[in-house]
Amino acid sequence: MIAGIASFLVLISLFIPWYSFAAAAAQAGEQATPAQQQLVLAICGDQPAVCSSDVPPQFSVSALGGGAGGWRFLILVVAIIAVLYVLSRTLEPVARVFPYHWQVLVGITAFQGLLVLIAFAANPLGILGSLGSSSWAFGAFVALIAAIAAVVGATLVMRENKKLHAVSPALSDAARG
Repeated sequence: MIAGIASFLVLISLFIPWYSFAAAAAQAGEQATPAQQQLVLAICGDQPAVCSSDVPPQFSVSALGGGAGGWRFLILVVAIIAVLYVLSRTLEPVARVFPYHWQVLVGITAFQGLLVLIAFAANPLGILGSLGSSSWAFGAFVALIAAIAAVVGATLVMRENKKLHAVSPALSDAARG
C-alpha cells in the first residue's frame, strides 16, 4: 500500500515545477549559446509571458514541461504502471494467480526510483548556468522523497513475504492457491 501511494505522489509531482531558473541580467540573452537559445525558446512555447517581458526572466519547468526532456515521460509511464499494479493486487483473484508479487513490486519501484534520481540530478536548466542560476523546485523534492518511500514500501512487502515463508512454508503455499 505504501508503494502505491508513494508512486501516486511521484505521478502527481510530475505536473508541478521541478526546475527553476532566474536570469542574472536583462542582456544575458545576447550572450546565449545556440543550445541555450533553443532551450529558452522551448520553455517560451509553454510560458510566453516570461519571454516577452523586459525584466530578467524567472521561470519554473515541470518534469514533463517544454525543455525538460522527453525521456522524463518514462517516469510517468512507470508511475502509472506501479499504481495500477498495486490497485490490481487488491483484487483477490488476481492476487492468487500471480505469486511473484514482491519481486515485481520491488522491480517497478526500484526502476521508478532510478529514473527519478537521474531526473533529479540531470537538471535541464543547468545549461543556462552562465546566464543566471538554476535550481530544483518543490516537485523534484516531492518526487525524490516519494520514490524512496515507494522502494521502502516494496521492501517492506518483500520482508513480510519472506517472514511468512519462514514461519510456515506449507501455509504460504496454501495461501497461493
